[in-house]
Amino acid sequence: MVEPPAELYGRVAEEFDSRTGLEDLPASFRALLESFVETLDGPRVLDAGCGPGRDAAYFVDRGLDPVGVDRASGMVEYARRNRPGRYLRMDLRHLGFAANSFDGVWCPASVFFVPYEGMAAALAEFERVLRPGGVARVGFKTGDGRREVEKWDSVTVEYRLSVDCAREMVEAAGFDVESVSVEEAASGTTFANVECTAPGP
Repeated sequence: MVEPPAELYGRVAEEFDSRTGLEDLPASFRALLESFVETLDGPRVLDAGCGPGRDAAYFVDRGLDPVGVDRASGMVEYARRNRPGRYLRMDLRHLGFAANSFDGVWCPASVFFVPYEGMAAALAEFERVLRPGGVARVGFKTGDGRREVEKWDSVTVEYRLSVDCAREMVEAAGFDVESVSVEEAASGTTFANVECTAPGP
C-alpha cells in the first residue's frame, strides 16, 4: 500500500532529522545552499517543503527572516519544537501569502512529491509570492514518470521528469531560468537543480 508522502515523512520527522544534518549531506548541497543565500537581495525567504527546519535554521543563523512551510504536520510540529524560525502547515500548491511577499524561495527536495499538475501549480505559486527580481532554487528528481519508492520501511510515490521538462515547467510558471545543474546522489537518484528568477518590474 502506498503511503502519501506527507503522512510518511510526518511520522518520521525526528529520525529524518537525525540522518539529514547539513554535515551529513554532500558538499555540493551545502554549496547550493550558500550560493542561494549569496544571491538574495533581501531577508525574506520561503523554505518550501521545510521538513524538520534544518535549512530554515541555517537561514536564521545567516541573519535572514525565513518562513518554513510543509504539508506534513509532523514535520511542522517538530520544527516548531526544535528550530528557530516560523513554521506553518501549508500545501505548496496553495500558498497562503500575498503576492511579492518574499525575496527568495528555497525548494530543493519537495516539489517532486506532487503530481505534474501539482508541480505546475506550486511553481506558479512560487512565482506569485516572489517579489520582482526575487530568486528561487527548485530541485527535481529526473526520470520517466510516477515512481513508487521504498522509504522508511514504507512505500510512497514521487514524480520524476526529464531535465528539459523541468526547465520548461519552470519557464511556463513565468520564471527566467538562469542555470540548471544536474547531480547524481549516492543513492543513484539524479537531481536537476534549477536556479531561476522572477521577472523584474
